[in-house]
Amino acid sequence: MRTVNGDGTGDEMRDRIETERLILRPFEMSDAEAAFGWFGDPVVMRFTPTGADKSIEETKTRLTFFTEHQGAHGFSKWLISNRTSGIAIGDSGLLVLDEYGWIDLGFRFAQAYWGKGLATEVASAWVRAAFDEFGLIRLGAFVHPENVASIRVLEKVGFKRERRGMVFGMDSIVFSLDTKLAAAK
Repeated sequence: MRTVNGDGTGDEMRDRIETERLILRPFEMSDAEAAFGWFGDPVVMRFTPTGADKSIEETKTRLTFFTEHQGAHGFSKWLISNRTSGIAIGDSGLLVLDEYGWIDLGFRFAQAYWGKGLATEVASAWVRAAFDEFGLIRLGAFVHPENVASIRVLEKVGFKRERRGMVFGMDSIVFSLDTKLAAAK
């Protein structure tokens, strides 16, 4: 197992990231019920092109996709849990978006965990892991223009606005971050 710590150090395999308050790890099918708590919440999912999952079966399908992506690429969307309590509180990670030509950083939390700086903490950890551990040279992200909180998070961790356009049928602001920008941050 490789644990990637908040300082970018780690050992052996990439299957866990730890920050000051959070633990991230690949999803397991046993996480479906907890994950449906936010994937099935229309408020949490309102800025997501697919919208909220309507059943736990849809969440299981989503987790299967994440697991397959993890196997193919060594990273995916991962479960976020509270470091102290172990409670699952959201998901975050990297997905290859071949149709758009970038590796996408995304993050999402159950409503009870909004406004606590956790998105910035997890986004920072993924940026470090992407460049330092996974050897990526560029990341992308897309955000609905009304999702002000996520826009702020991306800007805090160094992403720059590239353009506005449609991504998966959703009006979006497209952001990017490369290793040069990240190093300057």
